[in-house]
Amino acid sequence: MLVKAIISIFLLVAGVSVQANQIHALVGKVRAHYQHTLPIKAFSLNHHYLNKRYRSRSYWDFRIPNRHMSQRVVELDLEKKHFYDNDLHYSSGGRLSDFVQFQNGSESLAYEKNGSSYGKLVRKQSMDRFDQAMGYFVMNLDFIAVRPLLEESNINKNISLSRNHETGTVTLKHTTAEGKVVDYEFNESPLLLKSVKHSGLGGIFVYDNYQTTRGITYARTVYQYYGGATEPNYIIYNDQFSVIDQVDPAKLTLPPGYGGELPKRDGVLVAKEIADELYVVTDSSANRNSLLKVNGEKIMIFGASGYPELAEKTLTLIREQFPNKEVSSVYVTHPHDYEIAGLKTYAEQGIEILADDYTISAIKSSPDFADDIHTFQFRTIEHEQVINGAQFYVLENMHVKRQSFAHFKDSGILYQSDFLHIPYDNTIAKVTPSYTRTFINFVRDKKLNISRIVGAYRNNDISVEVMNKTFDAMM
Repeated sequence: MLVKAIISIFLLVAGVSVQANQIHALVGKVRAHYQHTLPIKAFSLNHHYLNKRYRSRSYWDFRIPNRHMSQRVVELDLEKKHFYDNDLHYSSGGRLSDFVQFQNGSESLAYEKNGSSYGKLVRKQSMDRFDQAMGYFVMNLDFIAVRPLLEESNINKNISLSRNHETGTVTLKHTTAEGKVVDYEFNESPLLLKSVKHSGLGGIFVYDNYQTTRGITYARTVYQYYGGATEPNYIIYNDQFSVIDQVDPAKLTLPPGYGGELPKRDGVLVAKEIADELYVVTDSSANRNSLLKVNGEKIMIFGASGYPELAEKTLTLIREQFPNKEVSSVYVTHPHDYEIAGLKTYAEQGIEILADDYTISAIKSSPDFADDIHTFQFRTIEHEQVINGAQFYVLENMHVKRQSFAHFKDSGILYQSDFLHIPYDNTIAKVTPSYTRTFINFVRDKKLNISRIVGAYRNNDISVEVMNKTFDAMM
Protein backbone atom coordinates (compact mmCIF):
# COMPACT_ATOMS: atom_id res chain seq x y z
CA MET A 1 0.00 0.00 0.00
CA LEU A 2 2.84 2.35 0.87
CA VAL A 3 4.50 1.66 -2.49
CA LYS A 4 1.24 2.36 -4.35
CA ALA A 5 0.78 5.61 -2.45
CA ILE A 6 4.31 6.70 -3.27
CA ILE A 7 3.78 5.85 -6.94
CA SER A 8 0.49 7.78 -6.98
CA ILE A 9 2.13 10.82 -5.44
CA PHE A 10 4.99 10.54 -7.91
CA LEU A 11 2.61 10.37 -10.88
CA LEU A 12 0.60 13.31 -9.55
CA VAL A 13 3.71 15.44 -9.08
CA ALA A 14 4.97 14.39 -12.48
CA GLY A 15 1.63 15.29 -14.04
CA VAL A 16 1.62 18.69 -12.39
CA SER A 17 5.19 19.23 -13.55
CA VAL A 18 4.31 18.29 -17.14
CA GLN A 19 1.29 20.59 -17.07
CA ALA A 20 3.40 23.45 -15.68
CA ASN A 21 6.01 22.89 -18.36
CA GLN A 22 3.34 22.96 -21.05
CA ILE A 23 1.90 26.22 -19.68
CA HIS A 24 5.33 27.89 -19.55
CA ALA A 25 6.13 26.61 -23.05
CA LEU A 26 2.90 27.95 -24.54
CA VAL A 27 3.13 31.29 -22.72
CA GLY A 28 6.69 31.59 -24.00
CA LYS A 29 5.51 30.85 -27.51
CA VAL A 30 2.77 33.47 -27.24
CA ARG A 31 5.24 36.03 -25.89
CA ALA A 32 7.65 35.36 -28.73
CA HIS A 33 4.83 35.67 -31.26
CA TYR A 34 3.72 39.08 -29.99
CA GLN A 35 7.15 40.38 -28.89
CA HIS A 36 7.49 42.83 -31.77
CA THR A 37 4.18 44.54 -30.83
CA LEU A 38 5.15 45.27 -27.21
CA PRO A 39 6.94 48.56 -28.00
CA ILE A 40 3.63 49.97 -29.29
CA LYS A 41 2.52 52.44 -26.64
CA ALA A 42 0.25 54.72 -28.69
CA PHE A 43 -1.89 53.94 -31.71
CA SER A 44 -4.85 55.02 -33.78
CA LEU A 45 -7.57 52.71 -35.05
CA ASN A 46 -10.23 53.49 -37.63
CA HIS A 47 -12.99 50.94 -37.72
CA HIS A 48 -16.64 50.55 -38.57
CA TYR A 49 -19.09 48.18 -37.00
CA LEU A 50 -22.56 46.74 -37.32
CA ASN A 51 -24.57 47.21 -34.16
CA LYS A 52 -27.17 44.65 -33.24
CA ARG A 53 -27.00 44.85 -29.48
CA TYR A 54 -29.33 47.85 -29.34
CA ARG A 55 -31.39 47.14 -32.44
CA SER A 56 -34.56 46.78 -30.36
CA ARG A 57 -34.13 50.39 -29.32
CA SER A 58 -33.95 51.72 -32.84
CA TYR A 59 -35.54 49.40 -35.38
CA TRP A 60 -37.81 50.81 -38.08
CA ASP A 61 -40.09 47.75 -38.07
CA PHE A 62 -39.99 45.29 -35.16
CA ARG A 63 -40.91 42.49 -37.58
CA ILE A 64 -37.75 43.07 -39.62
CA PRO A 65 -34.92 43.66 -37.12
CA ASN A 66 -31.96 45.46 -38.62
CA ARG A 67 -28.38 46.31 -37.81
CA HIS A 68 -27.11 49.87 -37.75
CA MET A 69 -23.74 50.90 -39.09
CA SER A 70 -21.34 53.08 -37.15
CA GLN A 71 -17.87 54.45 -37.76
CA ARG A 72 -15.32 55.05 -35.06
CA VAL A 73 -11.94 56.74 -34.85
CA VAL A 74 -9.88 56.09 -31.74
CA GLU A 75 -6.46 57.33 -30.62
CA LEU A 76 -4.95 55.87 -27.44
CA ASP A 77 -1.79 56.55 -25.49
CA LEU A 78 -1.38 53.65 -23.08
CA GLU A 79 1.38 55.29 -21.04
CA LYS A 80 -0.02 58.81 -20.64
CA LYS A 81 -3.60 57.52 -20.39
CA HIS A 82 -4.76 59.96 -23.05
CA PHE A 83 -7.46 59.04 -25.52
CA TYR A 84 -9.72 60.46 -28.22
CA ASP A 85 -12.84 58.65 -29.41
CA ASN A 86 -15.18 59.82 -32.16
CA ASP A 87 -18.22 57.56 -32.56
CA LEU A 88 -20.39 58.36 -35.57
CA HIS A 89 -23.65 56.42 -35.61
CA TYR A 90 -26.29 56.28 -38.34
CA SER A 91 -29.88 55.26 -37.58
CA SER A 92 -33.23 55.02 -39.39
CA GLY A 93 -34.45 58.17 -41.05
CA GLY A 94 -31.03 59.75 -41.43
CA ARG A 95 -30.32 60.68 -37.83
CA LEU A 96 -26.64 61.26 -37.19
CA SER A 97 -25.16 60.87 -33.71
CA ASP A 98 -21.61 62.17 -33.77
CA PHE A 99 -20.15 61.98 -30.26
CA VAL A 100 -16.62 62.70 -29.11
CA GLN A 101 -14.99 61.91 -25.80
CA PHE A 102 -11.42 62.59 -24.81
CA GLN A 103 -9.14 62.53 -21.83
CA ASN A 104 -5.92 64.46 -21.34
CA GLY A 105 -3.80 64.78 -18.21
CA SER A 106 -6.30 66.92 -16.30
CA GLU A 107 -9.84 66.36 -17.59
CA SER A 108 -12.14 63.90 -19.30
CA LEU A 109 -14.95 65.43 -21.38
CA ALA A 110 -17.60 64.44 -23.91
CA TYR A 111 -19.28 66.61 -26.53
CA GLU A 112 -21.25 66.21 -29.72
CA LYS A 113 -20.29 67.40 -33.19
CA ASN A 114 -23.77 67.34 -34.71
CA GLY A 115 -25.45 69.06 -31.77
CA SER A 116 -28.78 67.23 -31.67
CA SER A 117 -28.34 65.81 -28.16
CA TYR A 118 -25.82 67.89 -26.21
CA GLY A 119 -25.88 71.03 -28.31
CA LYS A 120 -22.83 73.07 -27.39
CA LEU A 121 -22.80 71.83 -23.81
CA VAL A 122 -20.25 69.41 -22.42
CA ARG A 123 -20.49 66.33 -20.22
CA LYS A 124 -17.77 65.99 -17.60
CA GLN A 125 -16.48 62.48 -17.02
CA SER A 126 -14.43 60.76 -14.35
CA MET A 127 -10.70 60.42 -14.88
CA ASP A 128 -11.36 56.69 -14.62
CA ARG A 129 -12.91 56.94 -18.05
CA PHE A 130 -9.67 55.96 -19.76
CA ASP A 131 -9.57 52.61 -17.98
CA GLN A 132 -13.27 52.02 -18.60
CA ALA A 133 -13.07 52.86 -22.30
CA MET A 134 -9.75 51.14 -22.93
CA GLY A 135 -11.15 47.82 -21.76
CA TYR A 136 -13.41 47.77 -24.83
CA PHE A 137 -11.16 49.52 -27.35
CA VAL A 138 -8.22 47.20 -26.85
CA MET A 139 -10.36 44.10 -27.37
CA ASN A 140 -10.66 45.11 -31.03
CA LEU A 141 -6.95 44.38 -31.49
CA ASP A 142 -5.80 40.86 -30.68
CA PHE A 143 -2.18 41.82 -29.99
CA ILE A 144 -3.27 44.42 -27.42
CA ALA A 145 -5.94 42.15 -25.94
CA VAL A 146 -3.32 39.54 -24.98
CA ARG A 147 -0.98 41.94 -23.14
CA PRO A 148 -2.25 41.13 -19.62
CA LEU A 149 -1.35 37.52 -20.35
CA LEU A 150 2.11 38.47 -21.58
CA GLU A 151 2.76 40.68 -18.54
CA GLU A 152 1.78 38.04 -15.94
CA SER A 153 4.72 37.35 -13.62
CA ASN A 154 3.27 34.46 -11.59
CA ILE A 155 2.45 31.95 -14.32
CA ASN A 156 2.23 28.91 -12.02
CA LYS A 157 -0.41 30.53 -9.81
CA ASN A 158 -2.52 32.55 -12.25
CA ILE A 159 -2.51 30.65 -15.55
CA SER A 160 -3.89 27.20 -16.36
CA LEU A 161 -4.11 25.30 -19.65
CA SER A 162 -6.72 23.12 -21.34
CA ARG A 163 -6.99 21.57 -24.79
CA ASN A 164 -9.97 20.98 -27.05
CA HIS A 165 -9.12 17.99 -29.21
CA GLU A 166 -12.22 18.46 -31.36
CA THR A 167 -11.29 21.99 -32.44
CA GLY A 168 -7.56 21.54 -32.10
CA THR A 169 -7.27 24.64 -29.95
CA VAL A 170 -5.62 25.34 -26.63
CA THR A 171 -6.91 27.74 -23.97
CA LEU A 172 -4.91 29.66 -21.39
CA LYS A 173 -7.11 30.67 -18.45
CA HIS A 174 -5.74 33.78 -16.75
CA THR A 175 -6.86 35.07 -13.36
CA THR A 176 -5.95 38.76 -13.21
CA ALA A 177 -4.80 40.77 -10.20
CA GLU A 178 -8.36 42.16 -10.01
CA GLY A 179 -9.77 38.64 -9.75
CA LYS A 180 -11.22 38.63 -13.29
CA VAL A 181 -11.01 35.42 -15.30
CA VAL A 182 -10.00 35.68 -18.94
CA ASP A 183 -9.85 32.70 -21.31
CA TYR A 184 -7.50 33.06 -24.30
CA GLU A 185 -8.16 30.45 -26.97
CA PHE A 186 -5.38 29.91 -29.53
CA ASN A 187 -4.82 27.96 -32.69
CA GLU A 188 -1.34 26.52 -32.19
CA SER A 189 -0.18 26.01 -35.77
CA PRO A 190 0.11 28.69 -36.90
CA LEU A 191 -0.23 30.51 -33.58
CA LEU A 192 -3.21 32.86 -33.75
CA LEU A 193 -5.59 34.18 -31.10
CA LYS A 194 -8.98 32.70 -31.89
CA SER A 195 -11.15 34.10 -29.09
CA VAL A 196 -11.18 35.76 -25.69
CA LYS A 197 -13.83 35.15 -23.04
CA HIS A 198 -13.62 38.05 -20.60
CA SER A 199 -15.57 37.86 -17.35
CA GLY A 200 -14.80 41.50 -16.48
CA LEU A 201 -16.26 42.81 -19.73
CA GLY A 202 -19.05 40.24 -19.83
CA GLY A 203 -18.31 39.30 -23.40
CA ILE A 204 -16.76 36.83 -25.85
CA PHE A 205 -14.56 38.24 -28.61
CA VAL A 206 -13.88 36.11 -31.71
CA TYR A 207 -11.03 37.12 -34.04
CA ASP A 208 -11.02 36.40 -37.77
CA ASN A 209 -9.65 37.50 -41.14
CA TYR A 210 -6.03 37.98 -40.09
CA GLN A 211 -3.95 40.20 -42.39
CA THR A 212 -0.48 41.71 -42.24
CA THR A 213 0.06 45.44 -42.76
CA ARG A 214 3.41 47.18 -42.29
CA GLY A 215 4.78 44.17 -40.46
CA ILE A 216 1.91 43.81 -37.99
CA THR A 217 -0.49 40.90 -38.28
CA TYR A 218 -3.90 41.40 -36.70
CA ALA A 219 -7.52 40.32 -37.07
CA ARG A 220 -9.49 42.61 -39.35
CA THR A 221 -12.85 41.25 -38.17
CA VAL A 222 -13.94 40.86 -34.55
CA TYR A 223 -17.27 39.33 -33.50
CA GLN A 224 -18.48 40.43 -30.07
CA TYR A 225 -21.04 38.48 -28.06
CA TYR A 226 -22.66 39.75 -24.85
CA GLY A 227 -25.27 38.37 -22.48
CA GLY A 228 -25.11 34.81 -23.77
CA ALA A 229 -26.01 35.85 -27.32
CA THR A 230 -25.81 33.15 -29.98
CA GLU A 231 -25.19 35.66 -32.77
CA PRO A 232 -22.84 38.64 -32.52
CA ASN A 233 -24.12 41.83 -30.91
CA TYR A 234 -21.40 43.75 -32.73
CA ILE A 235 -19.31 42.96 -35.79
CA ILE A 236 -16.16 45.08 -35.83
CA TYR A 237 -14.25 45.74 -39.05
CA ASN A 238 -10.77 47.13 -38.40
CA ASP A 239 -10.06 49.38 -41.37
CA GLN A 240 -6.78 51.09 -40.51
CA PHE A 241 -4.27 50.74 -37.70
CA SER A 242 -1.33 53.07 -37.21
CA VAL A 243 1.39 53.43 -34.62
CA ILE A 244 1.60 57.05 -33.40
CA ASP A 245 3.87 59.01 -31.07
CA GLN A 246 1.00 60.49 -29.08
CA VAL A 247 -2.67 61.41 -29.30
CA ASP A 248 -3.02 64.50 -31.46
CA PRO A 249 -2.98 67.40 -28.93
CA ALA A 250 -5.62 69.26 -30.95
CA LYS A 251 -8.02 66.39 -30.26
CA LEU A 252 -7.52 66.67 -26.50
CA THR A 253 -9.21 70.06 -26.18
CA LEU A 254 -12.72 71.38 -26.79
CA PRO A 255 -13.36 72.96 -30.19
CA PRO A 256 -14.23 76.70 -30.26
CA GLY A 257 -17.82 77.49 -29.30
CA TYR A 258 -18.23 74.70 -26.77
CA GLY A 259 -18.64 75.33 -23.06
CA GLY A 260 -20.96 75.02 -20.14
CA GLU A 261 -21.82 71.73 -18.51
CA LEU A 262 -24.88 69.63 -19.21
CA PRO A 263 -27.31 69.85 -16.28
CA LYS A 264 -26.73 67.09 -13.79
CA ARG A 265 -29.51 64.72 -12.87
CA ASP A 266 -30.68 64.87 -9.29
CA GLY A 267 -33.32 62.20 -9.89
CA VAL A 268 -36.00 64.23 -8.10
CA LEU A 269 -39.14 64.51 -10.21
CA VAL A 270 -41.17 67.70 -10.06
CA ALA A 271 -44.58 68.37 -11.62
CA LYS A 272 -45.12 71.98 -12.75
CA GLU A 273 -48.39 73.25 -14.16
CA ILE A 274 -47.84 74.76 -17.63
CA ALA A 275 -51.50 75.08 -18.66
CA ASP A 276 -54.89 74.47 -17.11
CA GLU A 277 -54.79 70.95 -15.60
CA LEU A 278 -51.65 70.12 -17.61
CA TYR A 279 -48.32 69.47 -15.84
CA VAL A 280 -44.82 68.84 -17.14
CA VAL A 281 -42.86 66.28 -15.08
CA THR A 282 -39.07 66.41 -15.10
CA ASP A 283 -35.98 66.52 -12.91
CA SER A 284 -33.08 68.98 -12.73
CA SER A 285 -31.55 67.78 -16.02
CA ALA A 286 -34.72 67.78 -18.16
CA ASN A 287 -33.21 64.66 -19.71
CA ARG A 288 -36.53 62.77 -19.48
CA ASN A 289 -39.84 64.62 -19.58
CA SER A 290 -43.48 63.64 -19.46
CA LEU A 291 -46.89 65.27 -19.10
CA LEU A 292 -49.80 64.78 -16.73
CA LYS A 293 -53.32 65.64 -17.89
CA VAL A 294 -55.79 65.97 -15.02
CA ASN A 295 -59.38 65.09 -15.94
CA GLY A 296 -61.49 65.48 -12.81
CA GLU A 297 -60.52 62.58 -10.55
CA LYS A 298 -58.45 60.84 -13.27
CA ILE A 299 -54.93 61.52 -14.54
CA MET A 300 -53.48 60.61 -17.95
CA ILE A 301 -49.70 60.16 -18.18
CA PHE A 302 -47.98 61.07 -21.45
CA GLY A 303 -44.63 59.29 -21.54
CA ALA A 304 -42.78 58.26 -18.32
CA SER A 305 -42.68 54.63 -19.44
CA GLY A 306 -39.07 54.47 -20.59
CA TYR A 307 -37.80 52.36 -17.70
CA PRO A 308 -39.26 50.90 -14.49
CA GLU A 309 -37.61 53.35 -12.10
CA LEU A 310 -39.02 56.32 -14.01
CA ALA A 311 -42.49 54.78 -13.99
CA GLU A 312 -42.32 54.12 -10.25
CA LYS A 313 -41.06 57.63 -9.47
CA THR A 314 -43.81 59.16 -11.60
CA LEU A 315 -46.52 57.17 -9.84
CA THR A 316 -45.04 58.10 -6.45
CA LEU A 317 -45.05 61.78 -7.44
CA ILE A 318 -48.70 61.57 -8.47
CA ARG A 319 -49.70 59.89 -5.22
CA GLU A 320 -47.96 62.64 -3.23
CA GLN A 321 -49.08 65.65 -5.26
CA PHE A 322 -52.54 64.38 -6.24
CA PRO A 323 -53.51 62.04 -3.36
CA ASN A 324 -57.20 61.98 -4.25
CA LYS A 325 -56.78 61.22 -7.93
CA GLU A 326 -56.25 57.99 -9.85
CA VAL A 327 -54.07 57.29 -12.88
CA SER A 328 -56.30 56.09 -15.68
CA SER A 329 -53.87 55.66 -18.59
CA VAL A 330 -50.32 56.01 -19.88
CA TYR A 331 -49.63 57.06 -23.45
CA VAL A 332 -46.83 55.62 -25.61
CA THR A 333 -45.68 57.38 -28.79
CA HIS A 334 -43.80 54.48 -30.42
CA PRO A 335 -42.47 51.04 -29.44
CA HIS A 336 -38.71 51.50 -29.07
CA ASP A 337 -37.33 50.02 -25.86
CA TYR A 338 -36.51 53.38 -24.32
CA GLU A 339 -40.22 54.27 -24.66
CA ILE A 340 -41.80 51.07 -23.35
CA ALA A 341 -39.38 49.34 -20.94
CA GLY A 342 -41.29 50.61 -17.89
CA LEU A 343 -44.78 49.60 -19.02
CA LYS A 344 -44.98 46.56 -16.77
CA THR A 345 -45.06 48.89 -13.75
CA TYR A 346 -48.28 50.43 -15.05
CA ALA A 347 -49.78 47.13 -16.19
CA GLU A 348 -49.34 45.68 -12.70
CA GLN A 349 -51.63 48.41 -11.39
CA GLY A 350 -54.27 47.92 -14.06
CA ILE A 351 -53.46 51.19 -15.82
CA GLU A 352 -54.59 51.31 -19.44
CA ILE A 353 -51.94 51.74 -22.17
CA LEU A 354 -52.82 54.13 -25.01
CA ALA A 355 -51.00 53.52 -28.30
CA ASP A 356 -51.57 53.04 -32.01
CA ASP A 357 -52.15 49.54 -33.39
CA TYR A 358 -48.59 49.07 -34.68
CA THR A 359 -47.10 50.08 -31.33
CA ILE A 360 -49.43 47.73 -29.47
CA SER A 361 -48.40 44.86 -31.76
CA ALA A 362 -44.73 45.60 -31.06
CA ILE A 363 -45.30 45.72 -27.29
CA LYS A 364 -47.09 42.39 -27.42
CA SER A 365 -44.17 40.85 -29.31
CA SER A 366 -41.51 42.05 -26.86
CA PRO A 367 -39.81 39.12 -25.09
CA ASP A 368 -39.44 41.32 -22.00
CA PHE A 369 -43.21 41.19 -21.47
CA ALA A 370 -43.83 37.60 -22.58
CA ASP A 371 -44.70 36.33 -19.11
CA ASP A 372 -46.94 39.26 -18.21
CA ILE A 373 -48.51 40.49 -21.44
CA HIS A 374 -51.85 38.93 -20.50
CA THR A 375 -52.11 41.53 -17.71
CA PHE A 376 -51.64 44.51 -20.06
CA GLN A 377 -54.74 46.53 -20.86
CA PHE A 378 -54.59 48.36 -24.20
CA ARG A 379 -56.68 51.03 -25.85
CA THR A 380 -55.95 51.64 -29.51
CA ILE A 381 -55.73 55.27 -30.54
CA GLU A 382 -56.68 56.31 -34.06
CA HIS A 383 -55.30 59.12 -36.16
CA GLU A 384 -56.94 62.45 -35.16
CA GLN A 385 -58.80 60.80 -32.27
CA VAL A 386 -59.59 63.05 -29.28
CA ILE A 387 -59.56 61.67 -25.72
CA ASN A 388 -60.18 64.03 -22.79
CA GLY A 389 -58.88 67.07 -24.63
CA ALA A 390 -55.83 65.37 -26.15
CA GLN A 391 -55.86 64.89 -29.92
CA PHE A 392 -53.62 62.14 -31.23
CA TYR A 393 -51.92 62.08 -34.61
CA VAL A 394 -50.33 58.92 -35.99
CA LEU A 395 -47.71 59.42 -38.70
CA GLU A 396 -45.78 57.14 -41.00
CA ASN A 397 -42.14 58.16 -41.05
CA MET A 398 -38.59 56.85 -41.30
CA HIS A 399 -37.84 56.76 -37.57
CA VAL A 400 -40.33 53.98 -36.92
CA LYS A 401 -43.14 52.53 -39.01
CA ARG A 402 -45.82 54.23 -36.88
CA GLN A 403 -45.22 57.08 -34.48
CA SER A 404 -47.71 59.41 -32.82
CA PHE A 405 -47.84 62.64 -30.88
CA ALA A 406 -50.47 64.39 -28.75
CA HIS A 407 -51.76 67.95 -29.15
CA PHE A 408 -53.79 69.91 -26.64
CA LYS A 409 -55.71 72.38 -28.75
CA ASP A 410 -56.95 74.68 -25.97
CA SER A 411 -53.50 75.38 -24.53
CA GLY A 412 -51.38 74.86 -27.65
CA ILE A 413 -49.19 72.32 -25.84
CA LEU A 414 -47.78 69.52 -27.97
CA TYR A 415 -46.10 66.38 -26.58
CA GLN A 416 -43.74 64.44 -28.84
CA SER A 417 -40.87 61.98 -28.60
CA ASP A 418 -38.13 61.68 -31.23
CA PHE A 419 -39.76 63.74 -33.96
CA LEU A 420 -37.68 66.71 -32.85
CA HIS A 421 -34.18 66.32 -31.40
CA ILE A 422 -33.60 69.64 -29.67
CA PRO A 423 -30.91 69.83 -26.96
CA TYR A 424 -31.22 71.64 -23.65
CA ASP A 425 -29.54 74.80 -25.00
CA ASN A 426 -31.70 74.94 -28.18
CA THR A 427 -28.74 74.41 -30.51
CA ILE A 428 -29.82 73.70 -34.08
CA ALA A 429 -28.25 70.47 -35.34
CA LYS A 430 -26.01 70.46 -38.40
CA VAL A 431 -27.72 67.35 -39.78
CA THR A 432 -31.36 66.57 -39.05
CA PRO A 433 -33.31 63.44 -40.01
CA SER A 434 -36.03 63.15 -42.62
CA TYR A 435 -38.73 62.36 -40.07
CA THR A 436 -38.21 65.77 -38.47
CA ARG A 437 -39.24 67.33 -41.79
CA THR A 438 -42.22 64.95 -41.93
CA PHE A 439 -43.36 66.10 -38.49
CA ILE A 440 -42.89 69.84 -39.12
CA ASN A 441 -44.61 69.70 -42.49
CA PHE A 442 -47.54 67.89 -40.88
CA VAL A 443 -48.11 70.35 -38.03
CA ARG A 444 -47.83 73.23 -40.53
CA ASP A 445 -50.30 71.67 -42.94
CA LYS A 446 -52.72 71.06 -40.07
CA LYS A 447 -52.17 74.65 -38.87
CA LEU A 448 -51.93 73.38 -35.30
CA ASN A 449 -51.96 76.03 -32.63
CA ILE A 450 -48.64 75.56 -30.81
CA SER A 451 -47.42 77.57 -27.86
CA ARG A 452 -44.95 75.05 -26.44
CA ILE A 453 -43.56 71.69 -27.54
CA VAL A 454 -42.66 69.27 -24.75
CA GLY A 455 -39.97 66.88 -25.91
CA ALA A 456 -39.62 63.55 -24.12
CA TYR A 457 -35.85 64.06 -24.08
CA ARG A 458 -33.54 66.90 -23.09
CA ASN A 459 -35.88 69.82 -23.80
CA ASN A 460 -39.45 70.27 -22.52
CA ASP A 461 -39.89 73.86 -23.71
CA ILE A 462 -39.30 73.93 -27.46
CA SER A 463 -40.62 77.02 -29.20
CA VAL A 464 -42.12 77.28 -32.67
CA GLU A 465 -39.21 79.55 -33.55
CA VAL A 466 -36.68 76.81 -32.72
CA MET A 467 -38.77 74.26 -34.63
CA ASN A 468 -38.76 76.53 -37.68
CA LYS A 469 -35.00 77.07 -37.45
CA THR A 470 -34.56 73.32 -37.36
CA PHE A 471 -36.58 73.02 -40.54
CA ASP A 472 -34.65 75.81 -42.26
CA ALA A 473 -31.33 74.21 -41.32
CA MET A 474 -32.19 71.30 -43.59
CA MET A 475 -32.69 73.45 -46.66
